[in-house]
Amino acid sequence: MNPPTLEEKPAPMERPVSRVELRTFLAVSVLIGITLAFYHGLWLPGLVLIKRDAFRVFLPFKHYVIERLSTGELPQWFPYEALGRPFIGITTTGVFHPFTALYFLLPVHDAYRASTLLSCLLAALGAFTLGRVLHFSRAGALVAGIAFTLSGYVVSMTDNLVYLYSICLLPFFCAAIEKALVGSRPWVVAPAALWATVFLNGDVQTGYYYIFIALAWMLARAPGSYWDAGRRIVLVGLLAALLAGVQLGPAWAIFVNSERVHPTLFQQEAFGWSTHPFRLLTVFTAPIGQNALPAKADGFFYSGLLEKYIGYFWAESLYLGIPVIGLALLGTWQRRDLRMLALLGCLALVLSLGRYGGLYEVFYRVVPLWSVFRYPEKLMGVVSFTATMLAGAGFDALRAGHGRTMPWFLSAALCIAVGAGLSTDTIAVWMSTHREAVARAVTSSDVSDISDALNQEVIDSAAQAFLFSAAAALGVGMVAAGLKRRAIRSELLLAFLIALIALDLSRADLGVYHTGPVEAATFNPPLVEALKAREGTLVPGRFRLVTLEESRVTIPAQLEHAVGFSTAALVARRQALDALHSAEFHIESAKRYLTGYKTDLLATIQQRIGLQAAGRLNVAYYIGLPSRLKDPRNAPELVSGLMDYDLVLFRNPAPIKPRAYLSRQPERAASPVDPARLFVRTDFLNGEVDVIETSGAMLPGPSTGGTATIERYAHEEIRVHVKTPQPAVLILLDAFDQGWTATLETGAALPIMKANALVRAVVVPAGAHVVTFRYETPLLHAGAAASLVGGLLCLGLTGHAWRQRRRPEGNA
Repeated sequence: MNPPTLEEKPAPMERPVSRVELRTFLAVSVLIGITLAFYHGLWLPGLVLIKRDAFRVFLPFKHYVIERLSTGELPQWFPYEALGRPFIGITTTGVFHPFTALYFLLPVHDAYRASTLLSCLLAALGAFTLGRVLHFSRAGALVAGIAFTLSGYVVSMTDNLVYLYSICLLPFFCAAIEKALVGSRPWVVAPAALWATVFLNGDVQTGYYYIFIALAWMLARAPGSYWDAGRRIVLVGLLAALLAGVQLGPAWAIFVNSERVHPTLFQQEAFGWSTHPFRLLTVFTAPIGQNALPAKADGFFYSGLLEKYIGYFWAESLYLGIPVIGLALLGTWQRRDLRMLALLGCLALVLSLGRYGGLYEVFYRVVPLWSVFRYPEKLMGVVSFTATMLAGAGFDALRAGHGRTMPWFLSAALCIAVGAGLSTDTIAVWMSTHREAVARAVTSSDVSDISDALNQEVIDSAAQAFLFSAAAALGVGMVAAGLKRRAIRSELLLAFLIALIALDLSRADLGVYHTGPVEAATFNPPLVEALKAREGTLVPGRFRLVTLEESRVTIPAQLEHAVGFSTAALVARRQALDALHSAEFHIESAKRYLTGYKTDLLATIQQRIGLQAAGRLNVAYYIGLPSRLKDPRNAPELVSGLMDYDLVLFRNPAPIKPRAYLSRQPERAASPVDPARLFVRTDFLNGEVDVIETSGAMLPGPSTGGTATIERYAHEEIRVHVKTPQPAVLILLDAFDQGWTATLETGAALPIMKANALVRAVVVPAGAHVVTFRYETPLLHAGAAASLVGGLLCLGLTGHAWRQRRRPEGNA
C-alpha cells in the first residue's frame, strides 16, 4: 500500500467513548434528573416563587434593577424605601452578579426562578465534583450530590437567592481550593473567581465564613509545607477581594457609617436567630406540625417547632434524615483523611446554636468583624454540606462491606418505639397538662393560647415522622445486610439505597419551597389604580406612603381555598402595597426593611411617629384597616377601599410638606440633633421650624416670598428651580447621605447640611437659581478599578500557565 500523499491525509480517528466516561455521564444525568424532578416548581411554566423574601423583597428589587439597566442607567440610588437609600452599597441587590444577565432574557419572576434553579444544580454538581476530587466512587459522589441539593437547609434557602447561592457554591469552592493547593500556582484563579461571585451576589457573611473554611481545608489537606499553602490561600483571598471590589468598595462605605459598627444595637437580634437545641431533633426526624395552619396559630411552624416560642427560624427545614447522618458517621470513621470535614461540621453546629452554644458569643467578642453579622443559624448550611459529603464517603464504605447492620436496626427500633409512644393517649394528656411548664423551661414563654387540637396535631405528626424515619433506617439496614450476605446483586441494592435517600429527603423537604400561580406576583393592585387616578402618573419625588402594621390580615375565603393560605397571604400583602417596598409601582414607602441604615435614621423610622411628623416627611397616604377611619381626622380623607381585603386608602389629614421647599424659620444646631426630641416639638410639627446642623457661619433668616419647584426628579439627579429675594435655606426631604453633591447652575458647589436630623439642606443665594443634587456611589470607581486589576491579574496568571504548557510543544 502506498503511503498517503499530502493531498490524501487520513481522517483522524474518533476516540471511542470509554466505559468510564459513560458511567460518569450516566451518574451526572441521574443527578441532574433527580434535581430537576424535585425542583420542578422552578422550571414549570406559569409559576412564581411565592415564599417570604423571594416574593416580598427580591422580585421588586429585580424589577427595579432591570428597569434601570435596560435604559442604560446604573441603579445607584433607591428612592422607594424610607427616605431613599444607596442601592449598590446594599450588598443583597447583587447588581454585578452574572445572574443579572438572565433578567434581560426572561421575565423577572422567571429569571429569579431560573437563578434559583441554577444554584440548586450548582449544589448537586459541585458536591459530585468535590466527591470525585476526594476520590469517591461515582455512586458515592452521586449520593453526596443528591443529599446536599435536597437537604433541608438548601431547599429552605430557595426563598432567598443571596444566601442560597453562597451555600450551593461551597462544594465547588472547596474543590477549587483543593486544586489550588495541589496543582500549579495559576489554579488559585478558580477559587478566587468563585469566591468573588459570592460577594458580588451580596452574601458578605457567608463570604466571610469562606475565609475560615479555606484555612481549615488548607490545614487538613495541604500536600506540602504550610508556608507555601498559606501563601496560595492568601493569594486566593486577595484576588477574590480585588475581583469583587466593585461591590465590596461601596459596601464598605455604607458599613462604616451604619448601625453595623455598633454591634450592641443588634446583638439581641443576632442571638435571636440562633438554632434552638430542640430544632436539632428535626435534622433526623421531620416534618412535625406540617398541617398546622399558621392563620389559626399565633406563629409559624418550621420543621415542627412553633416560631413564636422557639425563636426566629432562618431555615424552614434542617432535615438530613437518619440515612444521611448514619452514612456520614460511617464515612467519618472509615475515611481518616476526611475527619477535617467532621470537625468543621461540629464547629459550625456549635456556632449555629448561637446563644445556646456559648461559642458564638465568644466569637462575637473576639474574632474581628464577626459581630457585624447576624443569623448564627446560617452555619447550619456548613453542617449540611459537611454531613452530605461525608455521607458520600460512608456510601462507599458501606459498598465495600464496612460498617455494621445492627446500628441501623437499633435506630429503626428506637424510632418505632418513640412513634408508637407518641401515638398513645397518655402522651397527649401529659403534653396538654404540662405544656406551659415545658415551654417555660425551654423557651421562657407562655403557651396557654395554643389549643389542644394544635397540640394534638404536633404530637400526631411527630409520631408519623418518627415512623417514616424508622422505615428509612430499616431500609438502609436491609441494604447493609444484603451487601454482606451477597444475596442480591450489589448494584441493585446500591440503586435502592440511592433511591431511598432521595425519597426520604423529598418526603420531608418537598413542601419546603413554595410556588404559586404567576398571577399572584403580576396583577395590578386596585389601590395603585386609585392612586394613579388621584395623582396621575406615579413617579418618585411626589409623595410617600405608609402601610400600617395591622395585627391581622383579611383574606377572602375563596382566594385561600383556590391558592392556599401562604399564597393568599402574600396576595393580600401585594394588595396592601406591603411587599416591603413598592418599587414596581413607582411608589415610595416611608417604611424601611434593608440593613445598613445610619443610627439616627434607623431610630426615627422605627418609632411610630404621628400624622403631623409623617406629613413633615412628605407622607401623604396611608393604607390600613377600615377601623382607622373611626378617627374623625381620617374619615373625611378616604380615597378608596378594597372591601374583600378589609383595606382602605386614605390621605394624611395633617399638612403635607412638599418634597422641596424654602425654610420659613431655619434654626442652627452646632451638634447632632436628637430626632426623638425634634419630632415632638410643636413649632417643628406645625411646619414653622427646620433645624439645620452646621458648625459654620450663621444661617440666612426666614424665607419670605420665595419659591422652590422641582424641575427634574431622577434617581441620581434632582434639579430644583429656586426664586428668592434674599438668601434662603432650601430643604429637600430626601435622606442625607454621603455621595450626594449640590451645585448651582454656574457650577459653584453648595455644601449639603443635615436638616431635621434626616434630610438635606443647602443655602441658596438671592435671585433665580437652579440647584442640582447629584449622587455617585462612594468608592464605586475605586472598587471598579480594583476589579479591573483583579481581572487582569487573573488573566495574566491564566495566560502564563497556558504559555508554559504550550512551550515544550512549540520547541519540539
